[in-house]
Amino acid sequence: MNLADSTAVVTGSSSGIGLAICRALLDAGASVFGLSRRETPIAHERFRWLKTDVTVEAEIDQAFEAVFAESGRIDLLVNNAGIGFFRDIESIDPVEWRRLIDTNLTAMFLCTRKVVPSMKAAGRGMIVNIGSVAGKRGIRGGTAYCASKFAVNGFSESLMEELRGFGIRVSCINPGSVMTEFFDHAGIEPKKHMQSDDLAQLIVSLVALPDGMLPDEMTVRPL
Repeated sequence: MNLADSTAVVTGSSSGIGLAICRALLDAGASVFGLSRRETPIAHERFRWLKTDVTVEAEIDQAFEAVFAESGRIDLLVNNAGIGFFRDIESIDPVEWRRLIDTNLTAMFLCTRKVVPSMKAAGRGMIVNIGSVAGKRGIRGGTAYCASKFAVNGFSESLMEELRGFGIRVSCINPGSVMTEFFDHAGIEPKKHMQSDDLAQLIVSLVALPDGMLPDEMTVRPL
């Protein structure tokens, strides 16, 4: 994809991986819309922040309507919004469970279905879903988080098979620990971690591959 002539939407843009992805895409020449509850701290002529709670379907609808009204198209969607916690199952409140699933999985479904029709019409486009190594193996205390990220992998693989015939690429990136504010609330502390800027550069390099190449899944861990 030629990022210098593209419009991208990134969810969870206010901090961490999402913020780094927005900045990397801007550096590559893309026009970027960031969706998040908190304001995204980017001042750039090709960036626009849209206040969006991705657990609220009506706010997702409003955000994508605004993007299409302003840009006319979406070439790239990065489903990055996510939360997590690690606790024993009996201490997890069902309200917390539903909020995590709504943020990590249902929002991905709702955002994706907003871009697929226009990408099909264009015969091109790319959807990048941010998973986790926690979506590849179970982690003690991670019944909620791992369940959501295993689902992200299944969603992504099925979506990839569904859309590749329309010229739409779907990639699932499964990072290990990335030093973000995620770990301020997760209840675990990583022994090693990667930098969000480095992960963002990797994602941008995959997006920038020729449209005929499909990097459908990648797992990347701290060395």
